[in-house]
Amino acid sequence: MGIRPRAARFAAGILSAWAIAVAAGAGRATPVRAQGVEESYRPAEGTLRIGTEPDRVISATAVGHTLLLPDRARPTGIVVFFDARRFEGWSEPEPGGFDRAALDVGLGILHLTTGDPLDFFFTDARLDSVAERIASILAARDLAGIPVGFAGLSLGGTRALRMAVHLRSRQEGARLALRGVAVVDAPLDFVRVWESATRTRRRDVSPVAVDEARWVQYLLASNLGGTPLAAREAYVRYSPYTATEPGGGNARYLVGLPLLAYHEPDVDWWIERRGKSYPDMNSVDLAGLVNELRLAGSEEARLVTTHAARDGYDAGASPHTWSIVDDRSLAIWFRDRFAKESGR
Repeated sequence: MGIRPRAARFAAGILSAWAIAVAAGAGRATPVRAQGVEESYRPAEGTLRIGTEPDRVISATAVGHTLLLPDRARPTGIVVFFDARRFEGWSEPEPGGFDRAALDVGLGILHLTTGDPLDFFFTDARLDSVAERIASILAARDLAGIPVGFAGLSLGGTRALRMAVHLRSRQEGARLALRGVAVVDAPLDFVRVWESATRTRRRDVSPVAVDEARWVQYLLASNLGGTPLAAREAYVRYSPYTATEPGGGNARYLVGLPLLAYHEPDVDWWIERRGKSYPDMNSVDLAGLVNELRLAGSEEARLVTTHAARDGYDAGASPHTWSIVDDRSLAIWFRDRFAKESGR
């Protein structure tokens, strides 16, 4: 579960041919519009605590959005990414990246930030606020009611499914017409995540893994009322999927929603580099969720499993990366889901 919302291919930008003049704002959001591009952010303010020690803080990030639209009258749909920080890569095209592929097939992309790079979307208030922001951004572009999809890597994928569960459990399809979700190596069962973090800290194999386990447990305990032993119901209510709950817990709200779950379950890498094994991998959650959805009749829930597909595989790169995704195929998948729902 990394802080970065996207791996190398996920973060690369597009649209260098579309010029933007960025106006300066003194502590205010300054919208910037040009052909197919809209940006509006306000500067980052303050720090966020990730532990009890005085130095366990991280910097807040800018709050706002970047909206990218194809060079056509109206996109087929919009894919939303819940990013950790301001999206700045659109001016340096990456021909193989998702954003370029999405634009090429007629989709728009919305990158949204909340100011918290480790935003778990813990509360209904946060989810309502973000959903309203998305709806307002689209309405301002005369795109109200357009088909929408969510996507994300790691915690970005958790946010995507948290929002999907929130909207569908409240039957708020009128606010956002959600038509599909794609997640990459996202943690979903936070009872399991807590238990994995406990094992990671006890084993003390990798400083990187131990540090992550510390802030994960701090944030979970601070926002969910303690450990899963003390506040199990809160963990089940929060988790998009819980393996030990009938039907996968909140997975029941995702039945019928088209879903792609990508992972590269390289257990050898996790053992050698992080001292982790199968129960500590997000692959467990993704496979469990897809299985529950398939058992419940979701024919468009699919687990996409790759092997040695990631960038830097031979050099020992982490399997926790967006680079396992075939970006063009994913863009076409979203386009087809949007077109199907639109009756085209």
